[in-house]
Amino acid sequence: MKLRIILLFTVISFLLSACMFSSESQNAVTVTNTFWQAVIDKDMEVAKQLSTWDSTEYLKFIESDKINAQRFETGEVKVTESSAEVATVLYGGNTGNIKIPVRTVLVRTDNDWRVDVQKTMGSMVSGAMGAVVQELNKFMQESLKGVDKALSEGIDELGKTLNQGFKQLQKDLEDANKSSTAEEDQVI
Repeated sequence: MKLRIILLFTVISFLLSACMFSSESQNAVTVTNTFWQAVIDKDMEVAKQLSTWDSTEYLKFIESDKINAQRFETGEVKVTESSAEVATVLYGGNTGNIKIPVRTVLVRTDNDWRVDVQKTMGSMVSGAMGAVVQELNKFMQESLKGVDKALSEGIDELGKTLNQGFKQLQKDLEDANKSSTAEEDQVI
């Protein structure tokens, strides 16, 4: 009987903590979504209200046209007692086709989540570098395909040239051999 009570208490505690965790992660995602939508809408007042007090000065870097976020997506959420991270992908550039992976970092202040813009910007820089490297890698792979094709064609041409040269050498040797045989016949 005592074991059943302990087991029942454990299950109830687990369910309550799961509900609380789910609520916390949902709150973090909501703040993240509202923050990035404000950035896209260029409503820096709302973005400022959702930021930590000591990181609001970094909003000017997000507001600049260099990022030019067109849309965003959120994904996996990691929540601890005092912080949260929401996986975010910003789609920037003039047409919104450049993916910039970001970890939106949130900090608990009182009972609310606030975006730590400074830490989020730090993750954005590394995410942007990753996006640049990925684009460069695609470019290199496409270039290498062209190089492979050109190299293959060059090797084929070299093979043909060598084959023609070999045939010419063989003909010249046969001609030289015939000449030599003709000279020997004349000598005899």
